[in-house]
Amino acid sequence: MSNSLNVNAPLAGSEDTSAQDAENDYSRTRVPDHAKRGAGAVFSVLVGFVTAFFFILIGGLFLNKSGAAATWIGLGISFCMLIVLTLIVAHTASKEGLTAELLTRGTGFGAAGSVLTTSIYAGTFVIYAAAEGQILAYSIDQIWDLPDKLWHVIVALIFVPMAWNGISSMTKILSWTVMLYVIMLAWAIVTAWNQNGGMPAGMFTAMPDGAVGGVAGVIAILAALAGTVGINPFEASDYNRFIRPGEFTRKAVYSVVLPYALLFFVAIPLGMYFTLITGSVEPSIYFIGLIGLVPGVVLAWVSQIRVNLTNIHVSSVAFSSASEVLGAPTLVRKFWILAVTAVCIGLMWADVLGNLFVFLQWTGIFLLSWVACVVADITVVRGLLKIVTGPIEFRTSKIRRYNSVGITALAVGVSIASYIWFNVSDPIINGLSAYIGFAVAFVVHVGLAVATKGRTYFSDTTDTRISVPVFAEQ
Repeated sequence: MSNSLNVNAPLAGSEDTSAQDAENDYSRTRVPDHAKRGAGAVFSVLVGFVTAFFFILIGGLFLNKSGAAATWIGLGISFCMLIVLTLIVAHTASKEGLTAELLTRGTGFGAAGSVLTTSIYAGTFVIYAAAEGQILAYSIDQIWDLPDKLWHVIVALIFVPMAWNGISSMTKILSWTVMLYVIMLAWAIVTAWNQNGGMPAGMFTAMPDGAVGGVAGVIAILAALAGTVGINPFEASDYNRFIRPGEFTRKAVYSVVLPYALLFFVAIPLGMYFTLITGSVEPSIYFIGLIGLVPGVVLAWVSQIRVNLTNIHVSSVAFSSASEVLGAPTLVRKFWILAVTAVCIGLMWADVLGNLFVFLQWTGIFLLSWVACVVADITVVRGLLKIVTGPIEFRTSKIRRYNSVGITALAVGVSIASYIWFNVSDPIINGLSAYIGFAVAFVVHVGLAVATKGRTYFSDTTDTRISVPVFAEQ
């Protein structure tokens, strides 16, 4: 019989980190205690993406599509779902010190089974980075007219030195720029307020021509935010893993709740505010009109630099974590920063911003099914039923290469949701397709874990973390 692991032993990998692990921001092992940080550092990083023009842009788009009332209701529902999912995943990441990819390995997917989820997760951030880069290029081109492709290269390369040293340098950059962003945004808000003679009357009631409104309008907002609800529990976990588990509960208001409250109830509504006053949904246009060409461009750059740092960092960490499983341990985080930058340039040249909508709709389906599997494993398989216990195992030598529980549940959830999205014309059911996929993946994941009794989680079938071990033949 092979050796079993002691459940009460220190977390695997917590005692054998190296300088290279630190340089990789612990993308391939647990974050050791000496590398843990305060909630303020995590808050400053997560607030970086809140400042993106993308979210102000969709605020205006939501207003025109669904009307103000339906938008506010959709934002409230989405916020509640996101916070619940994020608290579960981020708390586990804090306790285990593991990235989203390493967590996924041990929560039902296996060493290689997590590569697909990680690739789409990281790839989504690359898409975001390229889209935000195009916005940057467009804004600076208003001042200095150069060929678009040249600006695409310049704006992509700017982020390489900023993201090179990981979360430590990112925290400094994001902290230094937040005050400038707040001051310039406040300038634009006050200017718009004065121009309009106060708060626009329709912030809670406006119904633009062509807006859907009602239940259908709320469902349209939920569908549009499915990707945001699906991806952010994992992004938050990639940063909350740096918080000490004993401090997570009392600091979660800063490291989880507050950043997303700012996103849903400040950033997106600001897009509604500016659209109602200026009649435009494009931030790069109305900010220049409100505060002038140079200040408007500076605001765009401060905003996009902040969000793209998080996009590039998260994607490079995820790819670094996954590449080890594929037999490429030398492809470290800094390599992936360069690779992500090159891909961003190519995507900008291909006009990713003009082809973003359909991609993001489908990724919402995938990401929600994925987070359903991980949450089901944490709360039911490990929590309620205790089919698998102890620290989450991520080491490739200790877990199976492919775990049928998570892989099958994900495939079934995505398949059913995708079928509904492609083939059902009813706007209510179609708009809920990603959430139907979430429910299906959750149920299937739990059902398969119960049916297999945890046998597919570890390479050693006598592992003591399986509640009912299946002993190998002697």
